[in-house]
Amino acid sequence: MTLLNFATVLRKISLIISIFCCVIGSAYAQVTDDSTRNVYGAKTTYYTTEENIKNNLEAYQIIDTSLTNIHNWDPVNISDYYYQNLGTVGTAMRPVFYEAPDVIGKRSGFGVYDYYVKTPDKFKYFDTKSPYTKMRSVFGGNYRAFIGIDFSRNVNENWNVGFSFRRWTVDKQIGPLQSRGDLNVLSHSYDFQTDYRSPDRKYHVMFNFARTFHKVNETGGIKDTTEVLVYEELFDYDDEDINLRNAQGGELRQQYHIYQQYKLNKLLQFYHVLDRTNRMNLFLNTNPSAETDIDYFDQFLLRSDSTVDLSRYVYFQNEVGFKGDIGDAFYRFYLKRKDIRFTGKYLNSVNPFTENYAGGYVRFAPKENWQINANAEYELNGNYKLGATLKVPFLTVSAKSMQFASPFFYEQHLGNHDYWRNDFGSEQVQQLGGKLDIYWKDYFRIQPKIDLKVVSNHMYFDTLAMPQQSSGIATLIHPGIEAKAKYGVMNLDANYIYTFKEGADADLFRIPEHFLTLDLYYHKVFEGRLEARIGAEAHYKSTYFADDYDPVTQQFHLQNNFEVPGYMFVDLYASVKINTAQLFIKFRHLNQDVTAGGYFATPYYTGQERILDFGVTWSFFD
Repeated sequence: MTLLNFATVLRKISLIISIFCCVIGSAYAQVTDDSTRNVYGAKTTYYTTEENIKNNLEAYQIIDTSLTNIHNWDPVNISDYYYQNLGTVGTAMRPVFYEAPDVIGKRSGFGVYDYYVKTPDKFKYFDTKSPYTKMRSVFGGNYRAFIGIDFSRNVNENWNVGFSFRRWTVDKQIGPLQSRGDLNVLSHSYDFQTDYRSPDRKYHVMFNFARTFHKVNETGGIKDTTEVLVYEELFDYDDEDINLRNAQGGELRQQYHIYQQYKLNKLLQFYHVLDRTNRMNLFLNTNPSAETDIDYFDQFLLRSDSTVDLSRYVYFQNEVGFKGDIGDAFYRFYLKRKDIRFTGKYLNSVNPFTENYAGGYVRFAPKENWQINANAEYELNGNYKLGATLKVPFLTVSAKSMQFASPFFYEQHLGNHDYWRNDFGSEQVQQLGGKLDIYWKDYFRIQPKIDLKVVSNHMYFDTLAMPQQSSGIATLIHPGIEAKAKYGVMNLDANYIYTFKEGADADLFRIPEHFLTLDLYYHKVFEGRLEARIGAEAHYKSTYFADDYDPVTQQFHLQNNFEVPGYMFVDLYASVKINTAQLFIKFRHLNQDVTAGGYFATPYYTGQERILDFGVTWSFFD
């Protein structure tokens, strides 16, 4: 960063801090008056989830208005860096650590934009004494922005309705901009939800609808024509050349969901769940033969003047079951049918595919802090999922055994640049985890933990970005520790994970050996309703061959040529809460040019450069 650019950043910081302080001063002057007028607020606004209702955990919770994580709006930050992306908000994401899917049956095979989709399990159903509105707006440096609106209100004491809207706009962070507004990401989504209880509380129905369109103008990463890789020559950001100038990728998803239940008595209730999802993934290139793009493609299978690859995944699912409480125990058993169709633009339609499931869930909680639960699901094609969790004071232990089917996209695909046809079997995962919880009052808490996974017949994309299935076994062991310390108004949160791998397939899992996140912050609640938090966050991953990304197929894949260097970056932030308003300012990547010119999130995709973000979240209860 040049001295001129650094001076510009300092001027922006000064301006935003001035605005920040003015808003704080203005709002603080009204704290006492405002707090005495409004009868309704966060403590009169409650919510629950479908999972709670489904498992007879019907206690409603008060909405969270704390400053925890309010300064984070980047999905990777919010996930505590457990995800890898392409260096900026809105780009493709994958877990850093191996994760088995939730679904044991056939999936589409696409998942890099899942974070931006509001699935039925993420909906909150409210009980409001007054109309509740939450607005969040973030203005990030380099023309990165987010706006979100949530609204909910009770029509009467038994019926609530609400809706949400989200929009992300992010300019390109690498490669020359053609103009301001030269978007890397444009994403918008909206949804609607409602729930109704009969006056006698015997019948309860929940409905939600969500639509998301997520579009990315793919760059293909930084174009490197040198024979020897020199990392420091790849940190010119908007002055770097990129591999793709005419490419777009994205996903369109629409989903409908209904949950309803009828209570005969405490021992026996019946429920029904209906889902319909329509999902379309696409990659477009208006001129793949252009001089700027052609070197990126290995082959043209259909045409050279344009690329239009499209896959569509549609399913309709019904689940019926019964459940009930018997003393300190709860049970739930169900049958489920799923009708699926997967099509590709250049493939014959896959014949309608049907899956049938049976499953159950039990929970036993003899004491407040003692609980054991277990679940099982079996799909008639032979795939299954078994799980159990034991929670007692100071200890949580969980175990899972799972076999899941190969995704449609892994088995067959014909596009302009790729073709394959495979006959994969199922993948198996055995997992065991444990966490101790040792604490001393509010001053100190330490949680040693370990996670053990044994993966067999793993499905992955190889170094040529082609799907493969191994016949071997890999053992992944992740010991770690979480810690929290508090001394007066100073706090420290830490999370460390060490990884070692064994087995014939160990090299198929590219995971950093060391993973560390730290958050050191000052936190204080002043008189009235003023709260402040000021801190520094740091994150470190050790050197490893991180998976590369293929925008044509929307898949991360193995690579052996670009070793992502280990790097720790530091962010500074300050946030305040005044009544129902929360404001933050965040200085990203403070140590750029001090420790290095930058870092890499994915091979040839640089991480966030030094930049300033500012955001406001405001809730209204009238």
